[in-house]
Amino acid sequence: MIQTYLLPVRTALTLFPLLALVVMLPVAVVSYRRRGRAGGWTTLVFYGFLFYLLAAFMQTVIPLPANPTEYCAEQTYASTPQLRPFYFWDVLQTRARVSGTWLNPATWSTALNVVLLAPLGFFVRYLERVRFLGATALGFITSLFFELTQLTGVWFIYPCAYRLFSVDDLILNTVGAALGWLVAGPLIRLLPDLNAERDRSRYAKRVTTSRRVLALLTDVIVFGVITLLAVGLIKLFGGDTALRAPAVAALAIVYFLLAPIQTGSTIGKRAMLLKLERTDGHRAGPFALLVRNGVLLSPLWLGWLALEVDHWDVFGEPQQLLIPLGLLISVFVVGIWTPLAVFFGDEPAPYERLSRTKNVAIVSETEPVSS
Repeated sequence: MIQTYLLPVRTALTLFPLLALVVMLPVAVVSYRRRGRAGGWTTLVFYGFLFYLLAAFMQTVIPLPANPTEYCAEQTYASTPQLRPFYFWDVLQTRARVSGTWLNPATWSTALNVVLLAPLGFFVRYLERVRFLGATALGFITSLFFELTQLTGVWFIYPCAYRLFSVDDLILNTVGAALGWLVAGPLIRLLPDLNAERDRSRYAKRVTTSRRVLALLTDVIVFGVITLLAVGLIKLFGGDTALRAPAVAALAIVYFLLAPIQTGSTIGKRAMLLKLERTDGHRAGPFALLVRNGVLLSPLWLGWLALEVDHWDVFGEPQQLLIPLGLLISVFVVGIWTPLAVFFGDEPAPYERLSRTKNVAIVSETEPVSS
């Protein structure tokens, strides 16, 4: 029985790194905008909450019966929902009489249904200061989602319902969430206060390396998605494949040059509450932005140029050597020199020196503060 309950936890441990990687960027964006930082105790608590939700969900779907066709043909107990409230009490009394003790599997199963969503009540009160009725409602909604997942065979992925939809589970899970909220009251007094305004006053003005890296990563992902959509639309409407290169170049000019000229930020920088300025405090102009982004993104656009070459003939066309040579230099400047300068030397990156630009934190729309 213990192994049955431990299997979903082991599954959650296996899947959690992938889930954390998927949500890392949006979580960082929200965290920087709310607290001025992406790390610290609040982030640790959030990822603990995320792991708990994954483990709780795995408890409702794992293990799957091995042979779907055979299992669905033979079992019938889960095909009809159990809609009688408090039926679990009759089951507990019957099992206690049969086994001679209340410490039997039915009791443990009932206790687990209460405990399952108790952490939900605790986390929503600690993280978001959700009130009692709100936490209880969230517990009911989460439990209903779990029960419907079981009733539909993991939303019709499995050919039949292999776990019973029970109104008692809804009741017990919701009670557990309410108890978790109540227990959180005295416990959170012993834990660090998750004060977003205090963090903002302390960290919002700092332009950290991680903040800059996450802004760049956001820009690369957003621009990549926009580019794929543009190329897909060209192909969908029967456009000439020769249009792809000019379209991508035009998008890059708009995204990394024209938009920052007007607003001071790309989408990624705006998400992280950053903007670009010259080192003298003036707005960065077209030439400065062209130099900065041209060098910073050189591994990408030089790699793209290399892929666009239909036929390599460095002996017949020696100018083609400029592309791999430039790519090698760009990888050194961006991939080696820049991390050494920024991470270990606490100095401006090479492209910042060349363009005389810097990142500043947007504390308010009218008062950017450099760091």
